[in-house]
Amino acid sequence: MRIIETEINDIPEVSNIESKLNLSNKIIEYVQPIFDLRYSQLVKEIKNLKENVENKRVKINKEKIELENLVKDFSKKDKESQLLHKIGLLIQTGLIQENMKNEMSVMLQSFEHMSEDKITNYLNEAIRILGQKFAKT
Repeated sequence: MRIIETEINDIPEVSNIESKLNLSNKIIEYVQPIFDLRYSQLVKEIKNLKENVENKRVKINKEKIELENLVKDFSKKDKESQLLHKIGLLIQTGLIQENMKNEMSVMLQSFEHMSEDKITNYLNEAIRILGQKFAKT
């Protein structure tokens, strides 16, 4: 093959770097609005999700406190009913005399104001008395 030398430049006078920069700028100009829109949508979505999580966390904490109070009330009411049942057994078996009935009625009326520990103590005492009575018979 024969090489012919001519005065025509094979390489254009515009450098490759400039053409690459122009091409990259055109691509960025075309794609950037798409990325900006999607990015802003994602940011809004993440912000909404964070707000939802925080709202649900607050709601869960409120409901947890309500449930704890309900369990506490249920526990107290359960111990009260057990104590009433045991006192009923004491009355039926005749372990409580007539003069003690007034004191028992005052104690039964004050259940609402008693602490759970006092109710538990009364319940344990009634169980102990019943245990002693039935152990003797």
